Amino acid sequence: RCNLLWSASKTLMIGWVDTIRICVIRKRSQIELQTRDVTEYLVDPVYTFQTEYFISGLGPLDDQLVLLGVPKVCDPEAGKAQRPVLMVADYKDCEFCELSTDSLNIRGYEEYSCNDYYLDILLEENRFFIVSPKDIVIASPLDIDDKVKWLTENSRFEKAITVLEEVGGKSSHHTVVTVGVKYLDHLMSEHLYEEAAILCARICKNDKALWENLIPKFNEVKQLRAISIYVPKTPDQALNSDIYELILYEYLNKDPPGFLKIVQDWNPALYKTGVIVNEVLKQLTFLLSRDQNTNLENDENIHTKSDKNIDLETVKNIY
Repeated sequence: RCNLLWSASKTLMIGWVDTIRICVIRKRSQIELQTRDVTEYLVDPVYTFQTEYFISGLGPLDDQLVLLGVPKVCDPEAGKAQRPVLMVADYKDCEFCELSTDSLNIRGYEEYSCNDYYLDILLEENRFFIVSPKDIVIASPLDIDDKVKWLTENSRFEKAITVLEEVGGKSSHHTVVTVGVKYLDHLMSEHLYEEAAILCARICKNDKALWENLIPKFNEVKQLRAISIYVPKTPDQALNSDIYELILYEYLNKDPPGFLKIVQDWNPALYKTGVIVNEVLKQLTFLLSRDQNTNLENDENIHTKSDKNIDLETVKNIY
């Protein structure tokens, strides 16, 4: 069945078998009218696309199109027709791009062909009516909350955050922060700590309380070093000194050269210097004690000597 639909006053959408054609009605130029005996208007095919479906209906949705169709290939197991699909696609720039595709749960679909379905539209409300011999399904575009919920449930967090940022950072039920925290937990569970640190800075910005709530997540998995370059360090945005001390402790125990560098770079007003000096001295005492109990010249002892020099240099820098 050929499907014809006016998507605008001079735009005609044609769907026939598996092919979509978008045509524009345009007025001929004076030169064309003078040189030939032709009508004043003509139908100019602008876009032509072939799809993977036998087309049951077409409809406009803003600058996109909605297609109701049946997959060309039968179900390989049952040998019968597959469920009909409702697809939203973009067709600009001479490309046909599927944006979303939903299979419809229609009773008796196995026995139907594309001509057994019909798509009707209420343009004023962006409502689409899918009619079959046994069912009528009403479809409408998702609102922002629906879209963010769907994206989040399908682990498409980055897209969900982008959608929220485009509408000012929040909707009725979601915010960049709430979705961002879920995304952060997802990245942490996948051990993607560098990406999680970048995301943390993106959603926290200048929110001191949020920083202090999220940084412990990195502490739990001993990955404070990943977040260290992103934490606020200016006096007017400084966090609780405990946060900086936790980061320094991790560097002291896991990365002595990094510990020295961070002490050189950070403003000592961010943390309690006396507390850090005490921790460094404890480390030195432990290393010296271990040296006295072994005379083995191995890589571990060489590394220990380097650590002692770094610790001494750090104490000097702090003082």
